Amino acid sequence: MASGLQHHVRISRDARRCLLAAFVALLLLCVHRAQAFDTVVIDAGHGGDDRGGIPGQRVSEKAMTLDVARRLEGHLRSAGFRTVMTRRTDSYVPLSTRVAIGNRQRNAVFVSIHFNSARRVGAVGTETFYYSAASRPLAASIQRGLVSTVAMEDRGLKRRGFYVLRHSRIPAVLVEGGFLTNPTEARRISQASHRERLAREIADAVVESRGSGRFGRGSLQASR
Repeated sequence: MASGLQHHVRISRDARRCLLAAFVALLLLCVHRAQAFDTVVIDAGHGGDDRGGIPGQRVSEKAMTLDVARRLEGHLRSAGFRTVMTRRTDSYVPLSTRVAIGNRQRNAVFVSIHFNSARRVGAVGTETFYYSAASRPLAASIQRGLVSTVAMEDRGLKRRGFYVLRHSRIPAVLVEGGFLTNPTEARRISQASHRERLAREIADAVVESRGSGRFGRGSLQASR
C-alpha cells in the first residue's frame, strides 16, 4: 500500500515537472515570437484638420510628429526593417484606419509618435504608453532610451487604453516626446537636431527589443 502511494506521488511530481517544462517552453516561444518582428508600423499622430495639442498652442503637433516619423522610417530601413507609415503627408487618418493598417501586418510592431500638451506650462518630460503585456518591453526600452540618452525628464512607463493601443492585435506603443506647451521643451522639439535624436533613440529601442543589440552610432544615416 505504501509502495503504491509512493509510486502515485512520484508520478504526480513527474507530471508537475512536465507541466512546468511545457509552460516554460511555451513562455520562451511567446517571447521569441514577440521579438521576431521584421516590420514596424509608424504612426505620426494627428494630421490634416487635427492639429493636435490644445487651443492657443504655438507649435503644431501634427508637423512635429510627421517629421519624427519620417526620420524614424529612414533609420529603421537602414537597419533592415520593413516599414509602413499610417500617413506620409499632412492628412487626417481616422484612428480605426490607423489600427487597421497595423493589424494587416504580420511579424510587426506599431509605434505611434506624439507630443504632449498641458494647461500648466511647467509640465515637462517624456512618457511612453502600452496596453498589452506583449507591448511592454518595447515601451520600456523606448522610455529608457529617451530618458538616458536624450536627457528628458522621466514621466514614466504607463499602461493606458488609448484606442490605437487597445485595438491593436500586434505589440503597440505610444510615445509622448515632450511638451509643446512648455517653452523650453517646445524650443528643443522645434530644432531638427533634437527631432533627429528622438528618432534615433526610438529606432535604437526597436532594434534592442527585437534582440539584435543596439545601433552603433555610426551605422545610422541621417534622414532627409
